[in-house]
Amino acid sequence: MPRDAAATVADGRRTADVFAAVAPGLALVEERLHSELGEAEGMLSTLGTHLLAGGKRLRPALVLLAGSLCGAALERLVPVAAACEIVHMATLVHDDLVDASDRRRGLPTVHAKWGVPMSVLIGDHLFAKAFAILAAEGDPVVVRLMSEVVSHTCAGEIEEISTAWDLEVGLDGYMRRVEGKTGYFIGACCRMGAAVGGAPAAISGALGAYGLGVGDCYQVVDDLLDLTATEGVLGKPVGSDLRAGVYTLPVVWALQGAHGSELRRLLAERPVTDAGVAGVRQVLERSGALAHAAQQALKLARQAQAALSALPQGLQRDALHRLADELTHRVS
Repeated sequence: MPRDAAATVADGRRTADVFAAVAPGLALVEERLHSELGEAEGMLSTLGTHLLAGGKRLRPALVLLAGSLCGAALERLVPVAAACEIVHMATLVHDDLVDASDRRRGLPTVHAKWGVPMSVLIGDHLFAKAFAILAAEGDPVVVRLMSEVVSHTCAGEIEEISTAWDLEVGLDGYMRRVEGKTGYFIGACCRMGAAVGGAPAAISGALGAYGLGVGDCYQVVDDLLDLTATEGVLGKPVGSDLRAGVYTLPVVWALQGAHGSELRRLLAERPVTDAGVAGVRQVLERSGALAHAAQQALKLARQAQAALSALPQGLQRDALHRLADELTHRVS
């Protein structure tokens, strides 16, 4: 994976090209987000503007791509896509608080800048705002899917917290966390778009399978970048998972191999320092664990693309196929 600044810019351009098929819809989603969050009164406006900075808008793009593939009207897709991004923002606010992260996307996190009470309240406000938007649309399937998203996300986070510092978490436990934290949400975004378009079960299922695979791929790459990127490119501290005792795919895989004993000795050192993170990374490189994780991300992307064979050909399907490729090469 390329890791310099030029590659980051190129990566952003490639993703933008993938989203070109739904660019008008994404512009409307952005307008809706600013209307809902950036034009509030007082402190809510300040917080909303802060949260709107940056972000890939992956989830709303998938709602739009899936929905347009299924013939959904743009005016019905935009509010659902905006609600998905607002829920994503809420999960990030609470996630940063739980992880005690002080930076995201190169900016201070909400709790780092305004304190814990404000972080809890704005996260709750965002969840309520998103569900109000979905309730106004009146589609019970979409509301149910979003409820399940929040439940699965919380379950994934609870599993992550409860297994912190556990050297025996295993690959199955890791993948449960990945699906709970990311895979289910992204799969649900695709299914929400399909629901708005009134798609039959076979099409909705194929889109959901694609989204789950893409979401799992996205999280594996994210976990890999936490070990291999630089803070300047990533926009947040590197090695944050290790410092929190959260063992991701490269670590879990290496623990089961010939370098497991050496890795266990390094992981036993608390607190985890910059030197400790560097030492773990060296072991992961020598063991082939980083390359293995990259291959697993590619495998998940290919599985997602295979699910697309059940969908009608067209610009949207092509964009979904290319998106899976791009996510394996992202640098931030």
